[in-house]
Amino acid sequence: MQKADISRSNFIHLLRWTSAFLVVFSHLRSILFKDFPLITHKGYFTLFFYFFTGLGHQAVIVFFVLSGYLIAGSIITQIRKGVFDVKNYALSRASRLYAVLIFALLLTVVLDHVGIYFDKIGLYTGKLNAATLGFSISDRLSFSYFSSSLLMLQTIVLPPLGSNSPLWSLANEFWYYILFPCCALLIVFIKVKSSYSLLCVFILILLGWFLPFNIEVYFLIWLIGLIPFYISLKQTSFKFILAILFVVWLALKKTVHIDNFLYDFFLGLIVAFWVASFDNYNQLSNQGLLKINEKLSSFSYSTYLVHFPIIMLTLTLIKNHFSTGIWIEPGLKGYFIFTCVFVFVVACSYLVATFTEFKTARFRGYLKQIFLK
Repeated sequence: MQKADISRSNFIHLLRWTSAFLVVFSHLRSILFKDFPLITHKGYFTLFFYFFTGLGHQAVIVFFVLSGYLIAGSIITQIRKGVFDVKNYALSRASRLYAVLIFALLLTVVLDHVGIYFDKIGLYTGKLNAATLGFSISDRLSFSYFSSSLLMLQTIVLPPLGSNSPLWSLANEFWYYILFPCCALLIVFIKVKSSYSLLCVFILILLGWFLPFNIEVYFLIWLIGLIPFYISLKQTSFKFILAILFVVWLALKKTVHIDNFLYDFFLGLIVAFWVASFDNYNQLSNQGLLKINEKLSSFSYSTYLVHFPIIMLTLTLIKNHFSTGIWIEPGLKGYFIFTCVFVFVVACSYLVATFTEFKTARFRGYLKQIFLK
């Protein structure tokens, strides 16, 4: 008999694509519309719209928690079974990240150069001081910036490539993929008195010295994702209580000053316990809304990596042809542009995913043929 509630995996799918869309909403609004203090009419709908489209950072925190649950949980499970293999793990993570990243970096370079060519208002040269564009994109398109982002050194050595500022969180993810197995294996090696424990200690000390404090401290939020791995909240009421708490906590940031890290930390806790309130069972996703839910989630990574350069170029072309589309007052025309550009970005992201993200397994097999011979 099939359960009426959705499973934990399907809830995670829901969180993944809604978080990706929230990031797109946030960046699209920040370029299309003026910042909230600068707009003339501030009605209730406008207030709600700016609140809803201002949750991009919170969406990234959700991604961190989900990543911690899926990746750290998988590592612990494999270690417990005695089947964890460092090479397989490294190739799996590399294939997942780079199947999309390489293309996304190349796309960023191409789209940003086209955008610079058509730019007449200084959008790409730092003359428009929007919240997400306090820098010159044209200064960040050199080979050194490309190499830095390719090697996951963005925010460590150099800022992210070109306009693709969302790449900052990818560096966090990458280094967490290294930090956690070192921590987990260190515990295992100490228990069996293995000399490999010294190697793990050396790597952790090296990373502790090399990585910026901001990346290190947000590792704690990534680790929060392990809560659903160890805890399961069975009562149905927890889902609704945590959903309400989630909304209240989002609203609280807009009304009360809270330290950024503490706010993100407690947001991560709420998300982790919320995930834990869903049953972890196999649920078929081949019908109706569940199928749509899984499909939207399947290209969320591609959406995250390519949306910003597409938004920038699209709005630049709209500005050139229609004399609107960048830092305008909210209104029917602006909301229409917002909707059309959003749909276009999602369509482009899906197209990119068809030959990148959806081909991850093939890319992984190719890497294994090279490195696991």
